[in-house]
Amino acid sequence: MLADHFVSTWTMAIAELESMKSNSPVPEHKKLAKMALDAFVPPVQMMVSLPNGTVVHSLNSHDGLMSSCQSLDKANNVSWLQTEAACLSDVYSKFLKEGMRKAGVEV
Repeated sequence: MLADHFVSTWTMAIAELESMKSNSPVPEHKKLAKMALDAFVPPVQMMVSLPNGTVVHSLNSHDGLMSSCQSLDKANNVSWLQTEAACLSDVYSKFLKEGMRKAGVEV
């Protein structure tokens, strides 16, 4: 799904975005950095944005990223780590699908 529709990055880029917003010689880069910083809410923020920088979908760890996994049945024989990894993978997949829908991309 990612390879077909997205440029996907995982980064702790706040300092880099602040620097780009202030120092980039390219006005469009300054604008995109500002838009990303305006949408970011610590500590963990996932965002789907259009090429013009418009954020069409986002999810913060405080708003449900982790809480979605707390309702899992832990009484089976699967380790806690395997259960959490599977849940987070499912949450991320649903997040991306919803983001693509909002961006007008067919899955």
